[in-house]
Amino acid sequence: MRKIGEGSGITGWSLDQAGRALPPGPERKDAARNRQKVVEAARALFEEHGVTQVTMEDIARAAGVGKGTLYRRYPNKGLLCQALLDEPTRRFQEETLRLLGDAGRGPLEKLDRFLDRLVGFTEENLDLLYGGNEPLCGADRLARFAHPAFDWRRWTVLGLLRAAVREGDLDETLDLEYLAAALLAPLDVDFYYYQRRVQGILQERISAGLRSLVPT
Repeated sequence: MRKIGEGSGITGWSLDQAGRALPPGPERKDAARNRQKVVEAARALFEEHGVTQVTMEDIARAAGVGKGTLYRRYPNKGLLCQALLDEPTRRFQEETLRLLGDAGRGPLEKLDRFLDRLVGFTEENLDLLYGGNEPLCGADRLARFAHPAFDWRRWTVLGLLRAAVREGDLDETLDLEYLAAALLAPLDVDFYYYQRRVQGILQERISAGLRSLVPT
């Protein structure tokens, strides 16, 4: 969860993984204990059996909490996967910020490294990304393209493409907004999962193929 305006003097509110407002003030100790038990139980079960093979009932039983307690905090398995993805996502974002701030690299080199690392992030967290995708989006499969995580990636790619045009490394007539989304399309989690787990395509081949799509 994140505090809106935290540290800025602006009054805000806390949000849970579903973007819902939480009550003001610190989390109750019993609620914090239950949340920790749920997250730890989910992590252990996912690692042992795979995300897709674990039910919410399995998690509640392993955590020693009632199903009502579990569902109030995490209405579906996708939100639990998001909670487990929080820490690796923060690390990836911090790594990306360091890359973007590297004055010794040009925008196309930064884009190449970002796309390669994005493939690595997808590979490292594939079970959580794939297993949590269906219950999170449900029938509205297009919801993933409005998710803040996708938007952050798109804006990162778009910003680097625009910088490359300003430096004369890319043709200024390119449709950069379309290109930014197109470069991310091969990393759709279902497609990536199919390539890796069904077709057996190596991560390195996917990364090289993706990066070769950037016009030079």
